[in-house]
Amino acid sequence: MATPPGTLGSRPGTPSPLPSAAGPLALWIASRPHLGPNTLGSFGTSPARLSSFGRFVAFLVSGDWEAARALAPSLNYDVVAIDDGGARYVAASDRSGRDATVVVSLAPARDVVFEAPHVPFEAGTVEEAMELLHRSGGRAALVSGAHRCASMTFAGCSGTTDVCGRSEAYRDSDVGHYADTLFQVAHQTLASLWPRSVAVSLHGMRDDAEGVRTSLIVSSGAHGADPGMTLPATRLRAWLGRFPSPDGTVVSCNHPPDDRYGFRRLCGFTNVQGRFANGSPDICSASAETATGRFIHLEQDWTILRPFAEDWRNIGRYPFAMSLVQGIIAVTPPAR
Repeated sequence: MATPPGTLGSRPGTPSPLPSAAGPLALWIASRPHLGPNTLGSFGTSPARLSSFGRFVAFLVSGDWEAARALAPSLNYDVVAIDDGGARYVAASDRSGRDATVVVSLAPARDVVFEAPHVPFEAGTVEEAMELLHRSGGRAALVSGAHRCASMTFAGCSGTTDVCGRSEAYRDSDVGHYADTLFQVAHQTLASLWPRSVAVSLHGMRDDAEGVRTSLIVSSGAHGADPGMTLPATRLRAWLGRFPSPDGTVVSCNHPPDDRYGFRRLCGFTNVQGRFANGSPDICSASAETATGRFIHLEQDWTILRPFAEDWRNIGRYPFAMSLVQGIIAVTPPAR
């Protein structure tokens, strides 16, 4: 059903359009609040809230705006329509800055979902997610709410990190490494509703100063090698390897010839979205050995993320950023 620009009509028989928000998409999403480090005792979420959020995401995907708006207040969410140069989206965001923002495209071209689980800790990833979504014609994007170190409670899932000041287990506010979050519910709901979709998980890493500099690490999220470069993740590495990165090398965790690179240890094996996408029997505790082709994990240094963080309005001027957009289009299936 056609609707006026800047608004989003309800389905037949429903009374009102969704409220609209001013674009561009990246500006609006990047302006959402985020709870800061050490601000929560726990990030625990009740099973009832997790279940309600799964229904909420399904309403957004199906276009049942009346049902989504009816459920939003109980979740403390706002739902708005955003028009970005004629491309139209629905965005749902937590008013408190605790939980995930979900963005759904109304006219997707590619079967891909972009995920930024470490906002605001990894600068540039939220703008990158929105620009990749917009320019590739992706289906949706997920952005974390609270800082990954917001909670004082540990997740209990496998893996450790020093990002919160010392080497320790992941905290339960780190949505890339804890299963019982709205971010994970959204990931699983979208993966189920779009069974051909590929999730692209966007991360920032410290600059590599070891030998041949690495600027981007691409992984399927699973341990298994892909010497034939048949998976979307290794195909993306092959695509990007044709272009000079801003200040370093593009490497793959799954392509054996890249074993020669020393800095290749950030491969997403403990990422719970990747574990789910790759069919792990226990996404909290067990990494996947074999990839399904439904997950791409990107670790990026500041030379790659800086244009998105500081100059996203002019991202078309940056050749490597545009090669990343074109690579995503090349390795993901068309939306049906």
